[in-house]
Amino acid sequence: MSRVISRRGLSRGAVSRPFGAYEVLAALPAAATAAADARVVCADLDAEGMVATAGGGGEGGAARLAACARLAPHVAARTGTLEWAPLGASGGVGALRLRLDCDLPPHHEIALWFHEDLLALVGMPFLALRNIRGRDDYACHECGARFESPNPLKVHLFLSCAPYEPAAFWREFAARASPPPASVPAEPDLARLEALATEWGRAQGGHLCVYCGKMYSRKYGLKIHIRTHTGYRPLRCRYCLRAFGDPSNLNKHVRLHAGARGSAGSVGGVATPRACSACGKVVARRRDLERHARTHAPPGR
Repeated sequence: MSRVISRRGLSRGAVSRPFGAYEVLAALPAAATAAADARVVCADLDAEGMVATAGGGGEGGAARLAACARLAPHVAARTGTLEWAPLGASGGVGALRLRLDCDLPPHHEIALWFHEDLLALVGMPFLALRNIRGRDDYACHECGARFESPNPLKVHLFLSCAPYEPAAFWREFAARASPPPASVPAEPDLARLEALATEWGRAQGGHLCVYCGKMYSRKYGLKIHIRTHTGYRPLRCRYCLRAFGDPSNLNKHVRLHAGARGSAGSVGGVATPRACSACGKVVARRRDLERHARTHAPPGR
């Protein structure tokens, strides 16, 4: 099994150049056929301060880091996140990038997991109570296989109970993260459906949802509500490409990005975002940060 370690130490928040999901798959053969004593890949910063394979690596260097990195067994063990690259990045729409979640001293490992938007897109399974037998005991409800950590079980379910093998995992991941256009609901069709449902909802005294009967005083309110039934989300965050149907939810989300590098506190009586010192997650309110911090506390405290 290959591993990725920091060569000279890397800082939290450092990111790689954009790359495609299929580039990760293409980078696997070199990692899989490398000699046993050469399966450690070193990560460093290139001349422009981007996370890359030590010594360069040329095209596909950042993708090779993702291909060779070990998957984190649980969220607390994650030191790197695979996420969407911002709009306008050289990789184009749908490009990925690797971001470091903590400071890495020299020779410390990058253990990779995925941003929640990517997990949702590829359909990474959630674990239910039936999967959690006890501390360090997780079971597959399909075949009974047992695991000591949650993420390996998720990957096991993702692969339909097949044994974990990097090429099989990344092949499935790339196919789901880069689906052919025919497999994705056509947005023009959803837009036309939204327009029709909005028109059909005209009623005496307001605008009626044809799906659930909820009444709105304004046509615009009905239009946004209909998206909760159709799943139409035409609005995109310019930072991470996350999709939204409601402009107000998008604006709240964008403010988290805009304030992520600012200081926490209050400006003019309005709360500014706060970042978790343990994992970097950004939340809007102090009580949300306090609640989130408890998830990092050791059991019994």
